[in-house]
Amino acid sequence: NGGEEGKLHRRLSRIGSRTQREPPRPPPQAEKPPAVCPQRPAETSPKPPEPVPKPVVIPPKPPMAQKPVAPPKPQIQVFNSTEHSSDMLKGLDHFRGDETLCDVTLVAGDSNEAFPVHRVIMASASDYFKAMFTGGMREQELKEIKLHGVSKVGLKNIIEFIYTSHLSLSLSSLQETLEAASFLQVLPVLHFCNQLLSSEITIENCVEVERIAKDLLLDDVQKHIHTFVCENFLGLMESGRLLELSEACMTFALSSNSLKGFSEMELYRSARAWLSYQQLERRSAAYSLMRHIRFPLMSPAELLQISQEDQTEDGAASNGRDVFMRSDTACVNLLLEASNYQMLPFLQPALQTERTRIRSDCTHLVVLGGVMRQQLVVSKELKLYNNEDGGSWRALQPMEVPRYQHGVALLGDFLYIVGGQSTYDTKGKTAVDSAYRYDPRFDRWLQVASLNEKRTFFHLSALKGKLYAVGGRNATGEIDSVESYNLNKNEWTFVAPMKEPHYGHAGTVHGGLMYVSGENPLYNVISTRLRMTF
Repeated sequence: NGGEEGKLHRRLSRIGSRTQREPPRPPPQAEKPPAVCPQRPAETSPKPPEPVPKPVVIPPKPPMAQKPVAPPKPQIQVFNSTEHSSDMLKGLDHFRGDETLCDVTLVAGDSNEAFPVHRVIMASASDYFKAMFTGGMREQELKEIKLHGVSKVGLKNIIEFIYTSHLSLSLSSLQETLEAASFLQVLPVLHFCNQLLSSEITIENCVEVERIAKDLLLDDVQKHIHTFVCENFLGLMESGRLLELSEACMTFALSSNSLKGFSEMELYRSARAWLSYQQLERRSAAYSLMRHIRFPLMSPAELLQISQEDQTEDGAASNGRDVFMRSDTACVNLLLEASNYQMLPFLQPALQTERTRIRSDCTHLVVLGGVMRQQLVVSKELKLYNNEDGGSWRALQPMEVPRYQHGVALLGDFLYIVGGQSTYDTKGKTAVDSAYRYDPRFDRWLQVASLNEKRTFFHLSALKGKLYAVGGRNATGEIDSVESYNLNKNEWTFVAPMKEPHYGHAGTVHGGLMYVSGENPLYNVISTRLRMTF
């Protein structure tokens, strides 16, 4: 036993010494993935460069023939035939000629000749037959239909066009075909006849064409007739065809601004001749024609001659002629209007009506006065730029005195020239106060009232029926005064002055106010003060 105990003691001693040498182990933890450390590339000794291999040239292979690829076949193929429609019309026309499948017979109003046709064909080309054969009308069941109001020639041409799409016309058959096309509402034929009528107008047939256009309400043709009459008025007068025109056509021509080359006295004579041609029927149309004669543009001698033509010394009708002007109160008023216009020359810009306008549908550019730089001479020329003659300048009646740095304004289609200078002077010491008015109707000048103060380098504008002369300069220096011209009194009066003197300034009228702009900022001058002077 002692030996066994010794062995046990030695074993326990070894276990105790082992526990003293080893520290205690920590509690078990979750394992972490090992960290990956970058590895350095292994250092290798540089290798000698390898020799570059020589390129080997390989001959190209001959191209192989490719098989053509067929395009994909479309699923739907569209076929259009240009001959089908014409062949179909030929077949239908052949059926009509043989009376094959014809189910109705048409008879013209002025004849008993029968025209066998197909209802469906006629209804497809004519709104008139469409309503007749599909609208439940009595004719829908008839085998023969009488077309009153349609002639034999017109009906035959319409049927030929529907079945063949062709139509041969002459002026002798044009009216009957046009009436049939209008009655049966075959629009393509109607349009073609309108074009043919408009293109075939002559002096010899214009009266007949006008009658046809009026009866059938062809507005486009009537417009062409009116234009033709204005362009050929002289030829119609010389041939006598003018007397046969309708009242509407004469009225349009006499009211047109494009009727040029005639004096108002000549137009009055033509209107009087037209009224006398059928005096009983046309007497009531005297005023409708005469109101388009521009009597105010006649001379006083011509007006006196017209007023005396309708009377003899004892007041009876002279030489059996018709009394038109003095027997119609409205016509008498036309003469009185013209007489007043002639007797009030200074007031004429305020008396403008449709009868005081020049017969012209154009506007023109005019230049007047100024200084010819080389000679330093002031001009008194008045020239008009005529674009109708290829852009040429035409001289008009010159001014009575030379002018430059003057004021120019339009009032009532009259040209006013006010103030300025008649001699070359850059200081404005030779400023003038005279004023003139140019009348383009008679190509003449009229002197009007002079300014109260001489002025040049100023602004002139027309505003609300008056003229305004603003600022400028003269021998005394710069001026701030403003003058207004009154047509009724033919006089200039001072109105509210500007806040400070201006000369060489620009000006315009806008929104019922006048604006001037010079060396100073933009001013709204005479805007509030001038309102009280109107």
